[in-house]
Amino acid sequence: MPLAGVSSTMFAISDEVANVELNNALPVADNDVILSLTVQCDSDVSEETFSSQLSNFKIIDMAQTETESHTYHLSVLTESSEAPVLMSLTTNETIPHRIVGKRSHIELIASMYDWSHLKTVAGAIEENFGEIKLIGTTQTGKIGFPLGGNKIRQTMSGKLSKKQLIVLETAYQMGYFKVPQRVNAKEIAEELGISRSTLSERLRRAEHSFCTLLFGS
Repeated sequence: MPLAGVSSTMFAISDEVANVELNNALPVADNDVILSLTVQCDSDVSEETFSSQLSNFKIIDMAQTETESHTYHLSVLTESSEAPVLMSLTTNETIPHRIVGKRSHIELIASMYDWSHLKTVAGAIEENFGEIKLIGTTQTGKIGFPLGGNKIRQTMSGKLSKKQLIVLETAYQMGYFKVPQRVNAKEIAEELGISRSTLSERLRRAEHSFCTLLFGS
């Protein structure tokens, strides 16, 4: 769908911004809202750059991720009008799972009751924001995490390197963690084109990060 709200605002401040993901929104007094954002850039962007260009935003916190270069987590105080897509979805009883602004459009994933509900929501979005393109649908009996609900996944994506995430996801998808195991380490290493020792090291580092998150100080 077309850019709107915080996505279009972020892309207007710098050509370095590559995408903006809305992780959560917390309404506060006087029609204001606290937005939790993940902003990925092509190069380093300072907090001063963000704060000086975002006149309607007050930066509460800003931190660069440990493993993803030029990627920042921001908490900002702004007007609720900066989250119009989220407001439109929730007003129409839709559960948003992901809202990501790219340079030319917004990509979103959401759950609806049925096909009729989908058409109603799509019509409301097009009326407010412009033409949308439906990429695909999946029928499921289990609704996933709502926007902002999957904190462990969001946290771990900032703690693990891309290579560790790929190894972990591949092992999970292939059934390495099932009981009994569907595949062994050799099969996963062959799938990824890496050695078993490299696979073992990346898995152990990922497991250590999980344990640190759960049991560390």
